[in-house]
Amino acid sequence: MSIVVENVSFQSEEASLLGRLYRPAPEGKYPAVVLCHGYPGDTKNMDLAEELALNGMVALVFYYQGAWGSKGTYRFAKLEPSTRDAVVYLRDQPCVDPDRVGLVSHSMGALPLVKRLSLDQTIKTAVLMSPVSDIGLWTSGDAIETVIPHFIESAKGKLDGLTAEQLRVDLRDVTETGNPIDLVGVAKAPVLLIVGSDDDVTPPELCKLLYDKAKEPKKWVLIERADHGFSEHRVVMIRAVLDWLKVTL
Repeated sequence: MSIVVENVSFQSEEASLLGRLYRPAPEGKYPAVVLCHGYPGDTKNMDLAEELALNGMVALVFYYQGAWGSKGTYRFAKLEPSTRDAVVYLRDQPCVDPDRVGLVSHSMGALPLVKRLSLDQTIKTAVLMSPVSDIGLWTSGDAIETVIPHFIESAKGKLDGLTAEQLRVDLRDVTETGNPIDLVGVAKAPVLLIVGSDDDVTPPELCKLLYDKAKEPKKWVLIERADHGFSEHRVVMIRAVLDWLKVTL
């Protein structure tokens, strides 16, 4: 199947967000997914988006407010609204079946994905790759002062408007109102978790806690020797995502 790839933009609140749409070239209405990138978003999963399009699905890679050239200020509080508006935009595309839309996330993308699942019961299915499970681990005790410098350094040249004080506020707010481990049990959509056995950012044992909280139907895929970004295991990861979406989307 031939595909079409096009740069797109859409509105989220007062900000214009950038993205890239991957779709099959033949006319028709296809199932579709929004891809939610992690922090700061170096792993964009465009190879996954391309394979989805080659297999009869539409995929939208997009950048949250303040991320990677999208307008606005980057804040954890803006991840879910950005994702919400990406879903709205995708559903409005003439090539998309609006009743067959799912979400795929990597790492920190689990925050907006799980929050959206808890709010929007029309999302058909979800895939969480190397998901952040419990933000509370970063905000308890002195841990927050350890992670903030890492967040600030990682954001340079990629995320706009990030400050240490804003991060303190947002991380604590997310812990209380948007923590994946607290919300995943509310979601009704089928959920797939894909994790690397050698992931030292979101280790399998923490991801398993999130999986255990999710409702059925759900599936756990552990890829042996894979790291956080599945650097040397992209083919295996992509196949697992494709197999899941072909059944649940």
